Amino acid sequence: MSTKKEEQKQHSRSSNTTSPQEAKKEVEKLTEDAKKRKDATTVAKKLEPIVEKREGKNQVLVEGLDESKDNIRLAIKETIAEIPRFIQIVKDFQETAIDLSDCFIESQRQVISSLLLIPSRDTSGSILSYWTFQPTIADIYLRMFRITVDTAIATNRLMKKLFFANLEAASSLLTRSKEQVR
Repeated sequence: MSTKKEEQKQHSRSSNTTSPQEAKKEVEKLTEDAKKRKDATTVAKKLEPIVEKREGKNQVLVEGLDESKDNIRLAIKETIAEIPRFIQIVKDFQETAIDLSDCFIESQRQVISSLLLIPSRDTSGSILSYWTFQPTIADIYLRMFRITVDTAIATNRLMKKLFFANLEAASSLLTRSKEQVR
């Protein structure tokens, strides 16, 4: 394939018998083409730094996204590595809670026993035997204690359910986000 210049040279050689006006038009056309090429070269030189700058910014963005991806994976791996430690903390907490509840129940048992031993007086001022009025006080105290313990257990269950519900919600949110990104 020949270029435009070669075609024009061949055309001018083959048409040596052209008129001066045609030759002048041809020269003007060649001059105009040269001018356009020069203008195009100037514009390309001006655009080159802008394009390079944009490509550099794009490269920075790509590198930043890759770094973020690596940081996320590293954070997840660190979290996975810490799971056994978290499990141990929960186990230790549960064992401590069991020990504490045992001690607390034992102390409450002693309180109830001491309530049963205290003699009481009725409104007339006579001392009644401990088996008439003290069992009622001990029963009321025991019921209050049971309600407190049941409330603590229900609160613990509720917190666990909330914790796992939040984990499930976060997991489904991540899954949806992943699907939407694709």
